[in-house]
Formats: sequence, structure tokens, C-alpha cells
Amino acid sequence: MDQTLSNNEKIAEALRLLEDAAKGKKEELRTLVSNKYHHLKDALGEAELDMAAAVAAARKRTMEAAQHAKDLGLVKAKEIATEVDEQVHENPWPYIGGVAIASLLIGYILGRNK
Repeated sequence: MDQTLSNNEKIAEALRLLEDAAKGKKEELRTLVSNKYHHLKDALGEAELDMAAAVAAARKRTMEAAQHAKDLGLVKAKEIATEVDEQVHENPWPYIGGVAIASLLIGYILGRNK
């Protein structure tokens, strides 16, 4: 019976040691996890800043491209208008005939609906 008691005491002592070790490991794991999450949080914050900078740069490039396209479109429209004006002044009759035919067709279509 003494041996049984000492075995029970040994088992209880072993369980206490395991419990103490588990508590120590629990704190150590908690510290490791919080450090890992802290590093992850820092990495996500840096990624967010990088992404915001990339979006701002893309927005700036897009606005510059749109402004350039607008300016180029205005220049081309002025060139085309100048060319058409010169052609109409050189030979106006085809343009007068085209406008007359287009007007006649539009008048016919609109008059037919009423």
C-alpha cells in the first residue's frame, strides 16, 4: 500500500509538472502568436500603403492619358474641320447636293410618321 501511495504521489507530481510546463508553453505560444500577428499586421499595413500609392499613381497616369487624348482629339478635330472647310470652298456643289438629299430623306421620314 505504501508503494501504491508513492505511485499515486509520483503520478500526481508528474501531472503537476506537466500542468506547469503546459502553462509555461501556453504563455510562450501566446507570445509567439501575438508576435506573429503583430508582424502580419505590420506587413498588411505596409501593403496597404503600397497599394494606396500604386492606386494614386495609376489615377495620375490615367488622368494624364485622358488629358492627352482630349488635347489630341481637339487638334485632330480642328485639322479635319479646316480640311473640310477648304474642300467645300474649292468645290461646294457635291456638299450642297449631299445636304439637299439628306434633308429630303429626313423630311420624308419625319413626315411619313405623322
